[in-house]
Amino acid sequence: MRREWSPEDVVACWTLVGSDWDLIANKSDPARPGFALMLKFFESEGRFPRLIEEFPQAAVDYVADVVKVRPTAWRSTT
Repeated sequence: MRREWSPEDVVACWTLVGSDWDLIANKSDPARPGFALMLKFFESEGRFPRLIEEFPQAAVDYVADVVKVRPTAWRSTT
């Protein structure tokens, strides 16, 4: 996973689309961003991350905003 992300790249790679929303619909608030991050990471890399630090901070902030949860809330569920 690359380290530097432009705002445009974050939106292009980490935006939830179509059926992504169906997959996170039944998740609790704190679990939604973590699940969404895992989903998009797998979509991009073809694997799940080994470490939480593999998620780019820009993606964490963006996804948390999209699903309306504080960026730090999901860490308690992982």
